[in-house]
Amino acid sequence: QAIFEYQTLTARLLGLEVANASQYDGASSLAEAALMAVRITRKKKVAVSRLIHPHYRNVLETYLGPTDFEIVELPYLTSGTTDPVQLEELDDLAAVAIQSPNFFGCIENLAQISDKVRTKKALLIACFTEPLAYGLFKNPGSQGADIGCGEGQSLGIPRTFGGPALGMFATRLKYVR
Repeated sequence: QAIFEYQTLTARLLGLEVANASQYDGASSLAEAALMAVRITRKKKVAVSRLIHPHYRNVLETYLGPTDFEIVELPYLTSGTTDPVQLEELDDLAAVAIQSPNFFGCIENLAQISDKVRTKKALLIACFTEPLAYGLFKNPGSQGADIGCGEGQSLGIPRTFGGPALGMFATRLKYVR
């Protein structure tokens, strides 16, 4: 019952159709999202905002480093948000990963980035470090994200349900295998 309730909450909070029973932590959920995107699109590049938490990016590099997949870092603007202009120059793009609220605490325009990602036939991964932010702001699914992932520890997970971290992960039904 607890897992069913958790999955229902996660799917509704992130605005996506299905959620798994959790990942190890937020950083590993981002890495799994990137692996899922390259599997679905059969492309080799993942563009990652420099405004994603540095620990998340380190884990992503650990996962993808020994593979033939390429990580491309997206710069940020003086406004504290990701600069999506570089996306137009990238070919063979599997996914774009953006954190909102980002590492600086700024809200990213996921809908605008989603439009650019669609022109590349890639997937948009929206990650987070604070899921309760989506109680105040538009959720990733409503802004065009294909995968939502991040850390859910702030929901108050006791040790009896798996430990000190909670990797949340949700996606659209069409990507379930």
